[in-house]
Amino acid sequence: MKRRRNWQPVALALILVMLISGGVFYYLAGRHQRSSAMLQPGIRYKLFQSRYGERKAVRLPDSTLVILNSRSRLYMPSDYPGRRELVLDGEAFFSVPQGPQLTVWTDKLKTITPGATFRLHSLESQQGAFCYVLSGSAHVRKSYHSPSDNQPEDLVAGQSVLANKMIDLMEKETFELEEQQDCLNNRLVFHNTPLPAALKKMEDWYGVEMEVKGKRSEPSRNITGEYSKETLREMLEALQDSMGFTYRITRDKVVIKF
Repeated sequence: MKRRRNWQPVALALILVMLISGGVFYYLAGRHQRSSAMLQPGIRYKLFQSRYGERKAVRLPDSTLVILNSRSRLYMPSDYPGRRELVLDGEAFFSVPQGPQLTVWTDKLKTITPGATFRLHSLESQQGAFCYVLSGSAHVRKSYHSPSDNQPEDLVAGQSVLANKMIDLMEKETFELEEQQDCLNNRLVFHNTPLPAALKKMEDWYGVEMEVKGKRSEPSRNITGEYSKETLREMLEALQDSMGFTYRITRDKVVIKF
């Protein structure tokens, strides 16, 4: 008599494999297709993004220039500039020509301007945000409802707002325009600059965190040079021999070791 085969364990195993495979595929797809929580349903967006350690310049249809810092995403509606609104997750410089009001949304700040040059930083994975106005004017407010303070701030050149969503804070400050001008002009310039100050400029330039380990044998060694189109890795390659360090680029930071 022919014995009947029990297919139930095999079927269960196949189902389990399919579920695991589907879950892995969904996870990987989600990593690569993650979108901002600020996108409006029913609207199609074009995505511009920059890789880690890269600065990317984008010219929009209304001649607005956007320079995206490392690992930043800009979402533009398909009918832009009919709908003159943008969504940013990351950090970028905006050079907006005079015209109808442009609104830039982030998860913490809403920036409205008829024409301005400004630097905006707001990562959805972080609690802090800021907006620096280099020229023109901008109207900045929280992009979420605050139970304590929803008053906007009107900024002109040399003024900024610093915000933190965790503590529900937004404060108006001032800054030196020269500090931001080189970044906007896509020029990273060092004039006999001490290494700690140079690394701080590189952090601002590429939008990455830098951690220094070890001690330098020549603490007075400074950096002189001008850079414009180099990637973060190309800059580190150019500096590591003359400065005597090694480096490691991780997902979250650059670790420099002497």
